[in-house]
Amino acid sequence: MLKIFRNKLLPLIANTFLLLASFGGQSKEINVVTEFLEPYQIKKPDGTLGGFSTDVVKALFEITKDQAEIKVMPWARAYEVALNKPNILIYSIAHTKIRDTKFHWIGALKEERLYFWGLKKHFTKSDYEVSALKNYKIAASRNSNSAQYLIAQNFSNIYELANERQNMNMLFIDRVDLILATQITIETRAKSLGYDFNELQRLNEVAALNNKLSIAFSMGTPLVLVQKYQTAFQQLVTSGKLTKLKEKWKLY
Repeated sequence: MLKIFRNKLLPLIANTFLLLASFGGQSKEINVVTEFLEPYQIKKPDGTLGGFSTDVVKALFEITKDQAEIKVMPWARAYEVALNKPNILIYSIAHTKIRDTKFHWIGALKEERLYFWGLKKHFTKSDYEVSALKNYKIAASRNSNSAQYLIAQNFSNIYELANERQNMNMLFIDRVDLILATQITIETRAKSLGYDFNELQRLNEVAALNNKLSIAFSMGTPLVLVQKYQTAFQQLVTSGKLTKLKEKWKLY
């Protein structure tokens, strides 16, 4: 009985010491990939990267004492990098069922509810049969959870673009009929691109796409590093820092 207890306890103690050592040891440079996605990752007037999720990531690195090497790129590229290379931190990424086993999940930033969006001049009501919406042209970012959903649901007129801003541009110049996004993202993006949000019609909610927008590490990342960041994220939650950042960005 003592031997069994020792066999279970020793690995736990060893992992605990490794985790503590990772906090107190030499700082590491962590490669981080992301995209521009209002209001989570935005380009500030001085050209630097800001936004709610960026503030959370910076707070995370203040705890871990590591150095973040953040690279902004189209989502399709960021997703491919994080999917195929170890030791990559990615944000903001939707935690979906399809992706659940493809990443190490650090923490949830915000719950998302996604909707179809079109222009009021083309859509006069808010509720349509999904089968009817399949007849329209729809834009989605390549490798996004929206694109993955549309493909799985056999939408045939999908325009997979490099980034979310292109999706909205295509909508307003009548190159596509529909896009998918959350309310806060659509409002913020319309304002930043100079479009009138009131010209947009919110259509069906896509319950299958509702998710927790999150921070994740790529597979192949040492578990001790993953645990270090999971612990740091939990500290942001329990300290109230995450809530304060949500209040700063009016994300309730």
